[in-house]
Parts: sequence; C-alpha cells; structure tokens
Amino acid sequence: MYRSLRVLAVLLLAVAAMPALATNGMRMTGFGAVQNGMGGLGTALTLDSSTIVSNPAGLSDLSRRLDASVTWFVPTVDYKATGAASGTTQDSKRGGSPIPTVGLVLPLGGGLSAGLGAFGIAGMGVDYDPDLFGSKLVTSYMQLRLAPALAYKTGDFSIGLAVNLAWAQMKFEAASAMGQVPHDTTSSLGYGATVGVKYAPTRSLAFGLSYETKTTFQDFEWTVGPHTVVVDPSTGATADVPGGKDTLKFDQPAVLAGGVAFQAMPELALGLDVEWIQWSATNGTNQPKWTNDTNMTGAMPFNLDWKDQVVFKAGAEYAVTPAWKVRAGYNYGKQPLNRDRGFENIAFPALAEHHVSLGLGWNATETLAVNLAGTYSPKSTISGANPAQGIASYETSMLQYAIDLGVGWKF
Repeated sequence: MYRSLRVLAVLLLAVAAMPALATNGMRMTGFGAVQNGMGGLGTALTLDSSTIVSNPAGLSDLSRRLDASVTWFVPTVDYKATGAASGTTQDSKRGGSPIPTVGLVLPLGGGLSAGLGAFGIAGMGVDYDPDLFGSKLVTSYMQLRLAPALAYKTGDFSIGLAVNLAWAQMKFEAASAMGQVPHDTTSSLGYGATVGVKYAPTRSLAFGLSYETKTTFQDFEWTVGPHTVVVDPSTGATADVPGGKDTLKFDQPAVLAGGVAFQAMPELALGLDVEWIQWSATNGTNQPKWTNDTNMTGAMPFNLDWKDQVVFKAGAEYAVTPAWKVRAGYNYGKQPLNRDRGFENIAFPALAEHHVSLGLGWNATETLAVNLAGTYSPKSTISGANPAQGIASYETSMLQYAIDLGVGWKF
C-alpha cells in the first residue's frame, strides 16, 4: 500500500508540471487511454479510475487499482486575416504536449469506495509569429485538477461525490507593436465538485447521471508598468499609459452528463453519453470578465462570446480473447464560437467538432493491463469578420490527433 501511494505521489507531481489541452471547446474529450479509446464516454460505462471525473458513483464498480496514462496531444492550427494582418496563412508553432492522467481506487468495505485522481482537464493556446496587428500572438491556458472522491453502493444504486481542487496557468501576448504589453504566466487556484449517481437494474444494463459544478477560480492578476500605446493606427498617434493592475475572472463551466451502458454479450460492452457544457456562463458575452484600474494599463477586454455546447459520445469494447480487447468511439460537439469575434477565434481556436478513436487493451497478467488509444479530429474551420477589431476578414482552422498509452494495475 505504501509503495502504491508513493508511486501515485510521484505521478501527481509529474501531472502538475504538464500542460493540459482539450477538444470539446477547451475540455478534454476523455481522460486516459481507456476512455479516449471509446470516444471519451464514462458516465454509465465504468472501466477504470477516470470515472472520478466523469461519474464518481462508478467507483463502486471497481476493485482496488491504480491507473496511469499519458496522452501525446498534437493540434495543427493556422489562420489568415486581412485588415489587421497580411492575408497570408500563418501556422502556429505550438507543437505537441504530454497530458498525464492518474487515478487510484480503494474499496473501503460496507459499500464504500474511495478514489483520488489528478487530471489535465482543459486548455488551449497558439504561438504565431508577428502578423496580426504587426505583432506576435501567443496564448496559453492550462488547468489541472486534483480530485479526492467517495462513493457508496446499496443494492443496484450508487452515489458518488468528488471534490475538485483546481490549479490553472495563463499567459498571453498580442498587439505588442501597438503598445500592448505581454502578460506573463500567472496562476490561480479554484474549487468545485462533481456529484454522480448510477443505477444498474440488470447485469447487462446501467444508467448514469453526473453534474459537475462550475469551477470557481481566483482572479488571474498582472501588474503592468508605464508604457506607450498606439491610439490611432492610421496616423500613428500614441498615448502614454501609466500602468496598473489587470485582473481576469476566468472560471470553468458547469457540466451535466447522462449515459447508458449495455452489455450486449459477454464479450461486447456498449456505451452512449450526452453532455451539456455551460460555456455561456464562463466564456460567454463579455466573458471572461476583465478589469483594470480604469483602463490605466491600456489593455483590451475579452469577449469570447461562446455558446453552450452539447456533446455526444458513443463507444464499444469487444473482448477478442480473454487477454485482448479492442475499442472504438466517436465524439461530436458543435464548436461554441461566434464567427463575428475574429481576434478571439484566432487567439483561442476551440474549433474541433468530430472525433474518431480506436483503442487496444492487453491483459498482460491477471493484475496488469496495458492500454493504447488513438484519436483523430479532422480539420475544422471558422471564418468571418470583425471590423471593430480592424479585421476585415479572417479564417482559422484546426486539426488534431492524440495517442494514449496507459497501464492499469489491480493490487
């Protein structure tokens, strides 16, 4: 037991050092190699400790185990814009990122089970050479969650609760040629909770429902020194800005999910989830909320203007032999962006909609399983204009793929 907890502690430290990226808006489609091999589902179909995120009631279905996965996530992002930019295609230099997932499950007896997990939950970002507003464009947001959880099962019914302790980092740089100063990396702590229920009326059928509250964060804060800004690009007129403090209220949205799992035959498990993500409350009109000392820093406010998103997840697992399992999944969520927000959509391109995934599981021994998954999201594009931002026209696109490798250890 001590050795397993020591291993978990080391892995948690590794998670804290890594960025998180996402594909349903800012949010990961799933968590770990098993879920990602099945389209990210996990509300009713419980297969490993990632249920701590998707539905903590699922802890009651698991024996004592430790799961660890690493996702290698690679987005390919580009844009072209006229008015405030050259009109030529610009490619983001931000490459691939590793995203670890770690989860521990400990049955306590008497119908109780405990869990502890660390997960990369959400993120986004780009890294463009100077072009838009004659400047570099760099954005980065990443969020880590540490979640202790508890579940209780009585008869066919389970209920679970996870406390979501969050940590996020953010930085951005834009329009520096016009005097907008870079906002270097700063961090924030947040909190929330996830509650879930699961009902299995028969051995082959189960239903799940979970609700994740909004994750409330401290304000991100930056102290900006005196500098000069361009107040009229057409004439080059400038103004001196005394500086001050900028703050950003950037919470993460509530999520409501329901799912059904069906054991069609001993070898075949099927699952379907529907998920609603309330982006409008945290990334909607004039969100995230930006404040400064009566504009003493000269910084521009945010207005992502995202809509709420409904995500559909479907997946299957088939045991070819007792040692080998194959998995497949599909995930769809319409992009939440407003096409009239040109700058925001270039800086924060939450574009991915369709995702297809395949997975493979190998039970190396009775206690050790190795899991592999791959996810592909084809190119998705949004175009529009925002003359108020100086952007006469723009088009930005994203393509994604990810590879997951994980192990599950029952001890």
